[in-house]
Amino acid sequence: MSSAASSSQVLPPKVDIVIVGGGIVGCASAYFLAKRGYKPLLVERCEVACAASGKAGGFLAREWGSGVTEALHHQGFDLHEQLAAELGVESFRKLPTLRVSDGRGPKMKDYPWVDLGSSAEMDDDTAQVNPKELTTKLMDAAVGMGATLHIGIVSGLKRSDEQVTAVIVDDKEVACDHAVFTMGPWSGALENWLPDVRIPMESVLSTSLRFALPAPVDPPCVLFCAEDKWGCHLEVNPRNDSTLYVCGCGGSKYLDNSQVAALPPEKVVADPKRVKAAWESLRAKTSVTGDIEPESAACMRPCPDDSLPLIGTMMDNIVLACGHNCWGILWGPITGKIVAELIAGEEPSLPLKAFRPDRFAPKATKRGRHNKAQPVGEQW
Repeated sequence: MSSAASSSQVLPPKVDIVIVGGGIVGCASAYFLAKRGYKPLLVERCEVACAASGKAGGFLAREWGSGVTEALHHQGFDLHEQLAAELGVESFRKLPTLRVSDGRGPKMKDYPWVDLGSSAEMDDDTAQVNPKELTTKLMDAAVGMGATLHIGIVSGLKRSDEQVTAVIVDDKEVACDHAVFTMGPWSGALENWLPDVRIPMESVLSTSLRFALPAPVDPPCVLFCAEDKWGCHLEVNPRNDSTLYVCGCGGSKYLDNSQVAALPPEKVVADPKRVKAAWESLRAKTSVTGDIEPESAACMRPCPDDSLPLIGTMMDNIVLACGHNCWGILWGPITGKIVAELIAGEEPSLPLKAFRPDRFAPKATKRGRHNKAQPVGEQW
């Protein structure tokens, strides 16, 4: 799954579009923009898919949305299947999901590897993908169509009235017609660069495990496990590369924007106590891992105050796409498609009113002196 897309070392003075953030949303944005003939520059500080887009489970559920998120689930799920065919994503596959709990109880006989806990069918319209493979292939395809990947640091913006005129990359100004921000948990940096922007978001830092099995689990199914005495509520994803991915390890840490800003992706690490607890929890549900010791990792889920993502335009030429909570992999590609539609002036694939980034902006006061509609002097 190594990327064929090499990073450019030379920054151009001017580009069509700068995308900040090389996770699944940023890479999908680059892909769909490149398909429309744009040549975006994507800037990523570490490497493509170095955070949650390379460490998440990749569980996909078509019917788990409700209200304003239903269309994100439906279109997101369908787009994953389409991209798997377009890009040759080998890890994508449809498979059922079981509900599992500890102790005695009925078992699904069709899945003998789920041999210790009780089990029942939960949903047969689910799927999975290895998010690192998908994100990498999105970026590779975008580069093949004219996009550029640059590994570097974005430290600020240049602004003229309601437009961003340049993005500061590695202390150099890169002029642009549009700027796209897809920085996941680190999107709070925009509050420093654009003082009138508000991104109230809490990031959930969680541990995950990966077991390298001697052969793929067969027949495959995803397990959603009830909360147990170890403080876990495991989600178990057997992948077709013979690995078993486990999350829902409990004991997550909750970080505000300032704490996230001080924590670069390479410093996001697993909690050893939760590794031990999750390993013990898994052993109460299946014997499939035997004595295999897991690798551990961690990533952060960005959660806005109202639990809805921020997707839409700001000012005249900015698009913000972040805050996808636990559905970042499912919603990532459709969000990238919407980003491209907004920049191209097309009708978005789904209604965005509930996801508008300006819904958290400070409300204009009606009190104080006004010169017609313009506030003048002190306001209260």
